Amino acid sequence: MSNIGERISTRRKELKLTQTAVAAMIGVSSASLTYWERDEIEPKNKNLAALARALDCSPDYLLHGATSGKQGSVASVHSRVPLINWDTVLESGVDKEECAEDWLYYPKQCGRKTFALIVNNDSMVSPHPNSKSYPIGTIIFVDPDLPIKAGSRVIAQVGNAAQVTFKEYREDGGNSYLIPINSQYPTTTVDDDTVLIGTIIGSFMAE
Repeated sequence: MSNIGERISTRRKELKLTQTAVAAMIGVSSASLTYWERDEIEPKNKNLAALARALDCSPDYLLHGATSGKQGSVASVHSRVPLINWDTVLESGVDKEECAEDWLYYPKQCGRKTFALIVNNDSMVSPHPNSKSYPIGTIIFVDPDLPIKAGSRVIAQVGNAAQVTFKEYREDGGNSYLIPINSQYPTTTVDDDTVLIGTIIGSFMAE
């Protein structure tokens, strides 16, 4: 199997892009790209993610040669995730990939139906500075195929509401609840009309 430098170079040439063009797309010098392709330096973190976007592939492919299982495909189905809006979550029969507003990369293996949302209220903001919190603007990754357990952070539709909510799922005394981190928001009892859509598997907040 080829190394990362060879994969970068091969993919760049497949797209008929020059080193200068790719470097400009990701905001680094042409020299940096030369170092990467020669395996003198390995791209890390944000540079790796930006390089993968520029080359229309996944970080997994660049690092390990991972593919989707289709001949010639370089995009890993486990890491390339559609970012959608909250209304799209409730639209049955809609292909979330076709409704993607953007594409993000999740750094670990995840389910094929995983999607991302941007937190749009402060119900999951903790009043305690050292506690896990999800401020407005946080990107959350949702896996609908992952089993929901007590303590999971979840996306759910409550009753006939034409919107979904982001809360923590808890069980107590034979009942189940959707609980906000921010106590100014109400706790909701999970009943027969509640649809648990998916489990939060990760989050990201840009600096």
